[in-house]
Amino acid sequence: MIVQRYVVIDLETTGNSPKKGDRIIQFAGVVIENDRIIEEFSTFIRPGVEIPVFIEELTGINDLMVKDAPVFEEVAPKIVEMLSNSCFVAHNVLFDLSFLQEELKRCGYDGFFGSAIDTVELSKLLLPTSDSYKLSYLAKQEGFTHTRPHRADSDAYVTAMLFINLKKKLFSLPLLTLKHMYRLSLSLKSELAELVKESIDIRKKSSPIHNPNIEIFRGLALNNSDAIPPNSEGDNPEYPAARSEKLAMLSKAFSNPEIREGQLKMMDIVYHSFEKSTHAIIEAGTGIGKSLGYLLPAVYISKTTGTPVMIGTHTLQLQEQLLGKELPKLRAMLPFPVSAVLIKGRSNYLSLAKFERSLREKEDNYETALTKIQILVWLTETVTGDRDELNLTSGGQLFWERLQSEETIYKGLQEPWVEKDFFERAKKKAAKADIIVTNHSFLLADYRSETTFFSGILNLVLDEAHHIEKAASRYLGDKLDYITVKTMLNRIGMHDQKQLLYRLEKMVQEYEINCDDPYQSIEREINDFSYEFEQMFYTLARLAEKNASAAGYNRSAIRIQHSNEQRGFLKPAQLLAERLIHYLAEIYKKILFRTVQLQNMQEQLKKNQLFFLNEIDSVLAGILQVKSMLHEFFLNPSEENVYFLETNKTVSHSSISLYSQPIDAGEKLWKEYLTRYDSVVMTSATLSVKGSFRFFMDQLGVPKEKGIQKAIFPSSFDYRKNVKALIAKEMPDINRVTADEYTNALAKHIISAASASKGRMLVLFTSNEMLRNTYEKVKESGRIEDFSLFAQGVSGGSRSRLIRNFQSFEKAVLFGTASFWDGIDIPGEALSCLAIARLPFSPPDEPITEAKCNKIRLEGKNPFSVYALPEALLRFRQGFGRLIRTRDDKGILLVLDRRIVSAKYGEEFRRALPSLEWMEAGQLELSKEIDDWL
Repeated sequence: MIVQRYVVIDLETTGNSPKKGDRIIQFAGVVIENDRIIEEFSTFIRPGVEIPVFIEELTGINDLMVKDAPVFEEVAPKIVEMLSNSCFVAHNVLFDLSFLQEELKRCGYDGFFGSAIDTVELSKLLLPTSDSYKLSYLAKQEGFTHTRPHRADSDAYVTAMLFINLKKKLFSLPLLTLKHMYRLSLSLKSELAELVKESIDIRKKSSPIHNPNIEIFRGLALNNSDAIPPNSEGDNPEYPAARSEKLAMLSKAFSNPEIREGQLKMMDIVYHSFEKSTHAIIEAGTGIGKSLGYLLPAVYISKTTGTPVMIGTHTLQLQEQLLGKELPKLRAMLPFPVSAVLIKGRSNYLSLAKFERSLREKEDNYETALTKIQILVWLTETVTGDRDELNLTSGGQLFWERLQSEETIYKGLQEPWVEKDFFERAKKKAAKADIIVTNHSFLLADYRSETTFFSGILNLVLDEAHHIEKAASRYLGDKLDYITVKTMLNRIGMHDQKQLLYRLEKMVQEYEINCDDPYQSIEREINDFSYEFEQMFYTLARLAEKNASAAGYNRSAIRIQHSNEQRGFLKPAQLLAERLIHYLAEIYKKILFRTVQLQNMQEQLKKNQLFFLNEIDSVLAGILQVKSMLHEFFLNPSEENVYFLETNKTVSHSSISLYSQPIDAGEKLWKEYLTRYDSVVMTSATLSVKGSFRFFMDQLGVPKEKGIQKAIFPSSFDYRKNVKALIAKEMPDINRVTADEYTNALAKHIISAASASKGRMLVLFTSNEMLRNTYEKVKESGRIEDFSLFAQGVSGGSRSRLIRNFQSFEKAVLFGTASFWDGIDIPGEALSCLAIARLPFSPPDEPITEAKCNKIRLEGKNPFSVYALPEALLRFRQGFGRLIRTRDDKGILLVLDRRIVSAKYGEEFRRALPSLEWMEAGQLELSKEIDDWL
């Protein structure tokens, strides 16, 4: 019988375990019938135990508030009555239901035996693109008022409203999608199958819902609202060369446009670079309006040449900003239409052919079933097929690898889907666009590709260009890690495991192919390879442990140099590598023979068998890649590359990854790729050191030719008015104390600064270890217990999620390293104090840094002045750029590293921010200055 009555429950409790004495302190229930709330009930409950401090802080419920409340035994009859003949609904149903069951049993009741629905799970299915499934986030996203999070009455009401909305969305889905969902929902944790079945039954009895944006194709309901635009036609518009023309255009997009001379001059430089096929390097400070500074001339040159202009960025945030904020402004300014598209690497897009096939598979574990339903719902919404739109679980991300788009030699697999294929459609739209936005990674992938995607494009803008050299070093290198190789072996499997080898052998027998080598010989080689691969990584783990103990702490990266010191460890690894390469060659040869024989019979093969051969091809490519990496890393290293291994803090063999990266990737990138374009405009807010682009040009191998235009447009912000720059006088010299003594002093200064600034503080570090130790000391001090502390690599979550959490609390401190120095945008009062724990020099034993410095030293130059110092100065400016993001922002810059005044080079860091007045102060005086300024 279909349940039409739902009771939404929320509990506040003293802890997580009723069996250990935790009790309910507030109960709330909301009854829903026919998608309407018909009853609400809530009450405080006297728990008979003290409410812990952290629960009081979380919920706002204290012992006084529950002193005269009923005990659970008095409320239980009402709860049992409410739940009778109902479906139990909760946000994270397992907690509320299991806790309530224990309490009911304790009071002599049988408990609840009806259906249960989890709105977290339901939200994941029906809102697959949501950034978070926390109740407060979903409430805001869906437009509900949630005045008192972590109070049962408010949480239950908001959960009920969310559930009603989700039910309505479920009912609105195409009937075909619902039918797919029903089969898959049987593998879910809560009883959502009943809800889906109810929607199907109602839909069958109702008039068909016509949605013109939905198309049914080969058993899938797809969003068809994104037509590929025709080529734009018309006269070539004339570029607005006059200052007055540009200002008139800007006035169409801005009600009261601010005249930024740097932006106007930048537009002309970019246009003339494109027009004359020359290159340009432009530093455009914060507030200049850099994006429009290159977008406007890019559109005009695109219209003139009839080819798109490529915009390459480092961060997703800037890509979203360009398409979501800057393009609408540009369109408002121009008297003609502008088309812009975002394109990424092929593996970012869903293969509809693979997904269609996956729906025919009968065995689905929980993660796979969940992900398939998410994709089914998403297909009714997405026009891009881009995985970054989805919020997938870790299991879902693994499943995506089976579904991602890839090139195939089996054309028959894609034929039905060619017109619908997301990647192919993205390419067609890009070819007809004025502006193509992509990331540095896709540009670099194109560089490595045998068939370039961007062959017809003449002009390129590299935004966030200060990242390109290091991105090239990573992307043009190779990686071999334990987990990837073991995953590959598991995919091949033994015959009795019924993986790829088993299925391949079945096809060989079916089509009566004669093989000289039985499959048992492949199994033996896989077993031998697996055993010796384990031995190799145990050997590498011992090398990592030796280096870690010698340094006094566990380093994350260890350079492999084939030196006398490492020879004792590397010799066994080299012998193992030779044998591993032999095993891989044999495995590859025998699987390839079988595959080629079957490929020659393509016309006779079934479609699912062609899909299978496509999987085999990807495994064969993986085998070749592992073989090549082992050979280069251990037997034939190149002098142009640096080799190193990375491991986690425990130095377990399974955590080891091997890397090969070019030492001078930037130079290679410039000579072999960027010069393919007629014009490359490189821009960023931080490219110059002491007013010169020489360091950036040297890193990228850009020749010292006169044809390259260079310009620096300083920020339009008045930093002296906006920023108080402070130096901590009582911090110890970092080179004269232990790491523990330094982090103790850091923690004390951070606590006092955070108290004075009332949070809203970002602390930047140069090492994960120093960050972690300082964070722990601040947390354990208990001096800012009412603050929310978030630490990269400790608190969990992505960078964007940490920033979002930081912004949602007024009294918060965010500890960041690496990527937090650059590319994050926290405008307004959410960030009022920026502390720099240590001047941002790269560790001298970091493999790439060490290799670069050695090379510079061999050239007879000083690596500190030529490389280490300029790189640190640029990074220092990038870190400072996080503080003031708009003209009205006001903040504190607090430098905690005494070297900024005590070292000879300290003055160069102070001069790097020329408009600031610096002040040294002791800890008490620092607090007063911060408090007064803010």
